[in-house]
Amino acid sequence: MGQLRRIILRLTHSSPERKACRALLAAAKKGDREQYLALASNYLDLAQAYFGNSLREAPETRLDRTGQIFTALWQHLRYAERLSDFEFMLASSLIDNSPENGPIHSENPLVTRIRLLPPRVRFAFIAYEFERWSPRWVALVMRCKPRALHRLLSEARCELCGVSWDSLCREERDCLQAVSLSFEQCPNLRANKALSKRVARYPRISEIKAQWLELAPELVEARHRFLPHREEREATLNGILTGISQKPMRRPALVDRVLNTVHFTRHARIKVS
Repeated sequence: MGQLRRIILRLTHSSPERKACRALLAAAKKGDREQYLALASNYLDLAQAYFGNSLREAPETRLDRTGQIFTALWQHLRYAERLSDFEFMLASSLIDNSPENGPIHSENPLVTRIRLLPPRVRFAFIAYEFERWSPRWVALVMRCKPRALHRLLSEARCELCGVSWDSLCREERDCLQAVSLSFEQCPNLRANKALSKRVARYPRISEIKAQWLELAPELVEARHRFLPHREEREATLNGILTGISQKPMRRPALVDRVLNTVHFTRHARIKVS
């Protein structure tokens, strides 16, 4: 019954882009390097946005680290039974290999505040807000329930608006999470009216909501400032192709494959220089 439910959810929550990525993953697991390169290209912007919004460093350094990560992911690709497994390995690799020491100041104050977010919160925020992943897929990668994801997103929005999450009382946090959830739901006059009355009881939440809506143009700029140019993208993909041509894919043991079919836990942590 659980397997049937997962299949139904996969079909009803899928998109043409994700279906294409699943096909690329299936072909890449058979050793098709070109299909893997096409798969990796769909996640380059995410990697660059994450590293760029983590620390101030040379673009060449970010691109080199990205290439190393995708080369290492190629070696572990056969451990992934689902697209969300591959995305989980990618997310873990980005978080684990994010530089910890260095300057975080940016001429864009919003970028500086994003860099101050905890790594997991920063990744969830960037995947959701910059790359437009659906809440379901972000929650799958973060291994959390949708409600917990909206708590992470609410924490990020709060901090990016200059308000400490820890300074909010429980009622204010609950209200802010309800606001976060409302951004994903279809407009409902009765529900919106009730939420507006609830928000009105907490002036700080009302200010955070208004300020967040005003930040939309700055969010677009924060995303695009770290995206690679065409020449950089091509050079990075060529580097990945060279790397995977020299690195054989690892074959997981049968027990690992069986266990990963149920719950994706048997995989190595990826660490690059």
